[in-house]
Order: sequence, then structure tokens, then C-alpha cells
Amino acid sequence: MVIRITWGKLRAGAWGQFERTYRENVLTKGKNLKGLRGRWLAQDAADKDTGFAVSLWDNLADMQAYEQGALYREIMAPLQPFFVGEYKTYRCDVKYTDVGA
Repeated sequence: MVIRITWGKLRAGAWGQFERTYRENVLTKGKNLKGLRGRWLAQDAADKDTGFAVSLWDNLADMQAYEQGALYREIMAPLQPFFVGEYKTYRCDVKYTDVGA
């Protein structure tokens, strides 16, 4: 399994609108993807203008196919205006999980 973790800094006070846009795009258009096991969106408790998007994948090939596809660009385009410079994605091999393996 592979986990994709993206951290980003949003425009001040934009979290609510960002979350609505995330739900309208990521959760509705990108929910039946090959290899996708689940998604999480988390707001930082200490800095309400930052957060994490986490997705769990069966394998690297499925995750990369999504990242390189037209659907990914379509889903991400409406989210880009919310970010202010800082934005980083990590791709990690899962070494242990007790969540629905």
C-alpha cells in the first residue's frame, strides 16, 4: 500500500470555502478510482489555515495513474486559488496499518 500526504497553507480565513470546494470536487468526482482505498481531509488544530489531504492506495502505479491523468487536473484546478505558496506532497510506502487492511 501507498499513502499520499499533502500539506498546504491556505489564504487566511479560507478553510470553509476550501473544504466545500474539496468536497464538491475531490469527494464527488474522485471517489471510484482504481486502487483508492480511502481519503481524509484534516485541518491543523493549531493553524486553521493549514491542513492535510491524505489518500491510501493499493499500489504506486494506481496512485501515479491518477496523479498523471486528466481527472486529477480537473479536480485540482478549483482548489489551486486557495493555496498561498506553501504546498508539499509526500508519497510513502505503508509499513504498518491496522485500518481495514
